[in-house]
Amino acid sequence: MRQNLRAWPQATGLGALRWLGLFALLCVAGCDDGGGADPETDAARLADFDVRIDARPPTPDLGADAAADMAADAEAPQPDRGTEADRGVLDALSINSLIPNRGPSDGGTPLRIIGSGFREGVTVAIGRLGCANVVIDSPNLIRCNAPPGGAGTADVTVVWQSPSDREEAVLTEGYTFFEPVSITAVRPNRVPLRGGIEVFVQGTGLIEDTRVRVGANPVNTVRLTEDGALAVVVPAGPAGPATVSVSNFNGDAELVGGLFYYEPLLIDDLDPPIGPTTGGSATTINGQGLTSGSRVTFGGRGTEVRSANAEHTRLELDAPAAAAPGPVDVRVENDNGDVTAAGAYVYFDPAAVGFGVVGLAPQSGPVEGGNAVYIAGSGFTANTQVAFDGRQVVCSALDAHQLRCTAPPGVVGPVAVSVAEGATQLDVAGGYTYFETLQLVTIVPERGAIAGGTVVTLRGAGFAPGMTVNLGDTALVGLTVIDETTAVGTTPPNTAGPVDVVASTPYSRAVIPAGYQYYNPVSRFGGVWGDPIDGAVNVTVLNANSGDPIDEAAVLLLADGGNLSLEGLTNATGQLTLSGRGLVAPAIVTAAKEGFEVTTIEDVGVENVTIYLVPNDGEGDPPPGVPGVNLTGTVTGLDVLPKPVNERYINVVLVDTSHSSPFNRTQLPPPGAGGLLTEDGPFQILARPGELAIIATAGELDRAALQSYQDGAIDYWTMRQSFNPLAMGLRRFITGSPGMTIDNLHVNIDHPMTTEIPIDLDNPPLGPAPGPQYYAVLPRLNLGAEGYWEFDVQAVDVTPSLALRQMPNLAGWDADLSYYLIALAFSATADNLPMSISIEDTRDVANGVLVTPFVGSAFLIEPLSGATLGLNRRVTWGVHDGYDGPIRAPSANMVFVSEPALGPPKPLWRYVTPSLVTEFEFPPLPANSGTAGLGGGAMYLDINPFIVDGRFDFSEFTYDELSNFRWKSWGVTEIIFFP
Repeated sequence: MRQNLRAWPQATGLGALRWLGLFALLCVAGCDDGGGADPETDAARLADFDVRIDARPPTPDLGADAAADMAADAEAPQPDRGTEADRGVLDALSINSLIPNRGPSDGGTPLRIIGSGFREGVTVAIGRLGCANVVIDSPNLIRCNAPPGGAGTADVTVVWQSPSDREEAVLTEGYTFFEPVSITAVRPNRVPLRGGIEVFVQGTGLIEDTRVRVGANPVNTVRLTEDGALAVVVPAGPAGPATVSVSNFNGDAELVGGLFYYEPLLIDDLDPPIGPTTGGSATTINGQGLTSGSRVTFGGRGTEVRSANAEHTRLELDAPAAAAPGPVDVRVENDNGDVTAAGAYVYFDPAAVGFGVVGLAPQSGPVEGGNAVYIAGSGFTANTQVAFDGRQVVCSALDAHQLRCTAPPGVVGPVAVSVAEGATQLDVAGGYTYFETLQLVTIVPERGAIAGGTVVTLRGAGFAPGMTVNLGDTALVGLTVIDETTAVGTTPPNTAGPVDVVASTPYSRAVIPAGYQYYNPVSRFGGVWGDPIDGAVNVTVLNANSGDPIDEAAVLLLADGGNLSLEGLTNATGQLTLSGRGLVAPAIVTAAKEGFEVTTIEDVGVENVTIYLVPNDGEGDPPPGVPGVNLTGTVTGLDVLPKPVNERYINVVLVDTSHSSPFNRTQLPPPGAGGLLTEDGPFQILARPGELAIIATAGELDRAALQSYQDGAIDYWTMRQSFNPLAMGLRRFITGSPGMTIDNLHVNIDHPMTTEIPIDLDNPPLGPAPGPQYYAVLPRLNLGAEGYWEFDVQAVDVTPSLALRQMPNLAGWDADLSYYLIALAFSATADNLPMSISIEDTRDVANGVLVTPFVGSAFLIEPLSGATLGLNRRVTWGVHDGYDGPIRAPSANMVFVSEPALGPPKPLWRYVTPSLVTEFEFPPLPANSGTAGLGGGAMYLDINPFIVDGRFDFSEFTYDELSNFRWKSWGVTEIIFFP
């Protein structure tokens, strides 16, 4: 059976993982592709049956062992052998180490160089420049000051030269220059109070894992850019300047006032908005962002701010003098920006006599009326009459130059304003404009993804054509005013955090403070999460191998039984929001891009979907070989075993190490000849790096198999299939680094393998040929952090009641050890499929073990094996029932399509369905998918129902739960089909 390699990201690190499905040859001897079980031959078949679940990768590269040994020798501390006079002969010139071994690139760091053979006249260079102030303290110690150097590593060279001789010692890349940490600028250096804006911290010595603070607040999102700056998402902060500080391995630095938090700057009104040209009239400016340092001008003439309130909503000042009567613009400038209120203040000439009108302020107001309106001029009396659109209004004469009136109700639009004194009537230039007061009541939804694209509906009053709506500093896209109370638009992209919702017309403004919340919908664990779909689905597409975002991935969403179709391309952060009125659950989401496996998730009911696409174009170089670990020691206990009765066999000890997963023992490097002993004594084996244990197994080995192995006719793992284990020993808690040698390891063979464990499989699937009709248990020893050990025995039967023999009793070993049992229901076919697997991890076997639950194995209905996929592109399958009755329903189903390749099969499509869904149609691919999707020739179709160990909710799951690391039981079915 070919090895199926499936990639899923890890919960930490997001690397690609190998599919661990038990897709190995499990065929009973003599079985064929479709034949059923023959009771008369079952015993014969089981006698020769051997289950193998493994693959054989290249062995580790040991080419670096010698170099590693030499490096270790070179770095070993050298003893002080005394002075030259004591010895009579100097030691050879050598360098062992530098203290410290790194420093700033501008040099000057005091250094101590440890080595031997140092004498007067030696020179020291780091890189191409010599050390300054060289002092020879002893033949083993030099002190000097590091020269300047470029950032990076440099060789350290010590040279002694005479007219007839020259000695040189080099410590390769022994010193590291780093740039001193500094901050030169923050760009941009102004952010709103809410934060959430990405800024770039520029300077020197900025590296990965640099910690950044803005004021007292730590920054959670920091990344190093290609040009050496730090891109940081600024947290919220109080108004005003803030210090930006950085800290890393190279040091720390700060830029005082490097960032400024600003408030929105607005002028709502002036009170009063009228005064004499001589100036000095007290007035108040009301609004937002009005700080005490504001610069204020009336018609271009400045005035001093007398006071500002703590909330920055009011300025107290005296209007400056004016050159002439009439309305002027009022402008405010401060660190928050600048804003101008056109014609907001009206000057009158206090020396003027006779009846006249120079202006009106404010020049607009709400249709409800009731607001104060001031009229400036001269000759006003208690009898002066004012009319708006011909209607008399109530006014009072403050003096001969000022009238204070109350605006009557009106209708939207401009109206004429007239002032009459007796028989004389004058019109106010520009009149007065009525507007509908804007009100914002709600925005629905109140939150959306940072990619933008969410369709939102605004409710309120006073909406009119020409109205603008901003989320923070950015306008809604495609704003459409439906009527006076309803408007619809699409959110623009933004950074995460709350933003004000601001609606504006030339006359009115309404705000829902922090009314819309941007959030990042990505789940680093993949999967689906969030609230039920209500008009928008946020899709993030990431690379399953690297975790990086995939831009321009094509995404298609189908809803309403396929009647609603939305699609688009992801942005630079791999994100896209698909939104539309009436979009509700359930939805089918498909993501595709050329060079990647297509992924479809069915029955999506929540708003956020993160999809990891597995690359299938073979790009990227294979990782370099990793040197193995050399383990040496002694084994005892073989001599107490009785000699084999049959001379065909010989007693041996096989010394191996634990493997990293339950399924990859044969991916270990072969231990070598030093791991096969015929008597007690020393061993020497090659092992994988990492946390591991040594397992020494004593037993009988077929002499012919041993000879074939020694002659090179068969490999180690083939030879081992003829091994009969009788006893074993264990040595735990070994940590090996690549190239390391670990000595003095002793293993005593002290656990006889005489324990029998009864095992019952709880209602495993049973089906007519070619369905499951055989049952097996493959035992492992679970060593926790040190991995697993695959025993050389297994149990196979035609009923789900089995017995594992030749097992060790765990008594006397550490309490954290357990039996890891892989239970199978498999078929008498060439590839043992269909198959169902269930895992039981236990230490308590005194009363036998019940392995439960089992998920049903699938059988294809459409397409059949070797058939063509129909025009409807439909896949349908059934599920075998259990040995004792109805089988347990799966948590969900994983369907894979792949095609043959030179190496592992090339993944083409991944389809995820809920528990009881056993039929689907491949959806159409979104536009711009390139060559992604189904192939043009023979393809493999795999159906994997699975049960998750623990809670599982299809409406909110992660890729970790879809990964078979979390599966308690799963089925495996595979056919070949054609497009």
